[in-house]
Amino acid sequence: NGFGVLIHNYGIEGVVYTTSKDPAAAAAAAALTYDQAAHALVTPSGEPAISLFQRVRVVLQVDDKPVSANVSSMRRKLSLRLVEPQIPGLSIAVGELAALRAAAAAAKPAAAAEESRIVELVTKHPDQVQNV
Repeated sequence: NGFGVLIHNYGIEGVVYTTSKDPAAAAAAAALTYDQAAHALVTPSGEPAISLFQRVRVVLQVDDKPVSANVSSMRRKLSLRLVEPQIPGLSIAVGELAALRAAAAAAKPAAAAEESRIVELVTKHPDQVQNV
């Protein structure tokens, strides 16, 4: 139902899932089969889509949704989604990737301001800090 990815810069190992809850995307991704001789996921036409040790590009996202009813919503996990190579039904569309980048850029100033405020409190007013 997926393939493993190692992001060596961050020491993160995760899975890019080829299954989806969207029926159209699930049908396209389910068309990939594993060719044991070539150690690759191949398309129905026999062309390799993902090979062993192939360099791929992924998007890392923090998934805030609770995994199940028994797990606290404070628990987060990383979600890896394929960007390149472009595989219909599996890879992120170019428009969706642009929207993700815009949302991340919009969130950075607020996070930087909050971090700056915390650093100022800790360094200039340590008597006012209770929990950081």
